[in-house]
Amino acid sequence: MNRTAVALALPLSVIAACSTPAAMPDAAVDAHVTALDAPGRDAVVVPGVDAFVPGADAFALDAATPNVDAGGLPAGWLFTQGNHVHVSDGAGGGGVWMGRGVNMDDLFLCGYDNTLWDTMAESELQTMANTVITDWHASFIRVSLGMASYTEVSWTTNPAQYAQPMTTLIRSMGAHPGVYVLVALRSDASMILQDQIHGDPEATGIPSDARTTPNATRFPTGTDATYVALVDTFAHDSFVMFGITNEAGGNQRTDAVIRAAMEHAVSVIRAEEDRLGVPHHIISVQGNGWTSDISFYATTPMTADNVVYEIHGYPPTTSSYTYANIPVIIGEYGTLTNASAFFADLESKQIPNLAWDFESFSDCTPDLLQVNHSASSLQLTAWGTTVRNYLTAH
Repeated sequence: MNRTAVALALPLSVIAACSTPAAMPDAAVDAHVTALDAPGRDAVVVPGVDAFVPGADAFALDAATPNVDAGGLPAGWLFTQGNHVHVSDGAGGGGVWMGRGVNMDDLFLCGYDNTLWDTMAESELQTMANTVITDWHASFIRVSLGMASYTEVSWTTNPAQYAQPMTTLIRSMGAHPGVYVLVALRSDASMILQDQIHGDPEATGIPSDARTTPNATRFPTGTDATYVALVDTFAHDSFVMFGITNEAGGNQRTDAVIRAAMEHAVSVIRAEEDRLGVPHHIISVQGNGWTSDISFYATTPMTADNVVYEIHGYPPTTSSYTYANIPVIIGEYGTLTNASAFFADLESKQIPNLAWDFESFSDCTPDLLQVNHSASSLQLTAWGTTVRNYLTAH
């Protein structure tokens, strides 16, 4: 979700406030787009990729077992089969995994701790995470790494400032049995092609590589180094999933440009996992229109294994997350018009889902919590009550 309230033509009407990096000159944007579309990229540009997929409302449940996709995965690792995510039983099979949960912020607390002045931020986030997991029964948490959203930080330099406390926090979430964490790279200084039109570019970056990097001196391999570092950190953590971006390009880039960047980033993660000899983690890739549209992936799914397709919606339309041939997760949802019908549909289709946003320190509308600057005395909003009732019912 973008963090500025903007009236959009898509169902993303409520967005919370954040800093804005300097706009990239048009010439630089054109150069990056040209490089992303150039022959020899990791992705193949598919003709007609912008077309919506007919029959998107079709949906079929795949069998729980046997699952050849599980291969030799240890018990507890997630994998994809058909249009679902499954959890390995350690014996070559495993049932459908249905994660339900919320979005949580990083040390910046959605802008409250914008210069990392709050020395208690890590413990505050741990307290909040324990509450949403134990009291709300969340089994799925999306943690957004906003490393270029406020004070610029890096996963690869000065680890004590950001990477180490965030690693401890994420592992504390995963220590709860049955809880999985989507570690999403919301923003990074190496990202490019942000949406400079709608007032909140920080959340709309697209990963770069050695050919498209915005600064060859600082980021010789573009965003690749950040993905490699994240894999190195969480290589052996079965509860971790990797999210490539947040809302790639806003609504300013073509499907082909987004797909090419996703294909490359996924290949970087897979190469590092293979180098380390660890199982392949689930990777979520994002779509167009603030990732409200993933239909072009259904036309031609990604070639890598264990990829899920992430949509955001305020509220999500049924057709945006209903596909017979690709596994979908709802990375953000809010402002529902009929919560009961929406939740019933998710349950019938077994779509993992994450509500926006579990935050008590800043206004990141739609908030699940009242802003009271407390991690222990949490006060629910009406939206929070709706989501909590759904989570505790399951």
